[in-house]
Amino acid sequence: MADGQLTDAYRCGQLYAALAALERLGSSNGKVALDDKDVRSKAAENPRGTLPNYLKQAVAYLMAAQHRRKGAEAATVFRAIPDLLPRTKELPGSLSYAQRDDFYMGWCAQVKALEAAAG
Repeated sequence: MADGQLTDAYRCGQLYAALAALERLGSSNGKVALDDKDVRSKAAENPRGTLPNYLKQAVAYLMAAQHRRKGAEAATVFRAIPDLLPRTKELPGSLSYAQRDDFYMGWCAQVKALEAAAG
């Protein structure tokens, strides 16, 4: 993070964590693609190449969570998505190693925030 401002890479990490939580809430078989370390690594390297596919599935995750009686928790996560989007016109492409560190810091911070919110 530069000068205390959240970078787009950091926001992408936060967004990734929220999408993973949403997918987890909707999963009926325990398989969550976004919990995979390799998928997370690819997202950290190139958010533009990875995150749009999962953003498109966010409504399906929400609907599945509602079906599993976890709709209220999923709706809270879903509503946070616009605030987690990068401030630029589009998701960043290839990230440098420093930007990837920002991505992971954002991911960690959002995971902790979601855990705290869930109790």
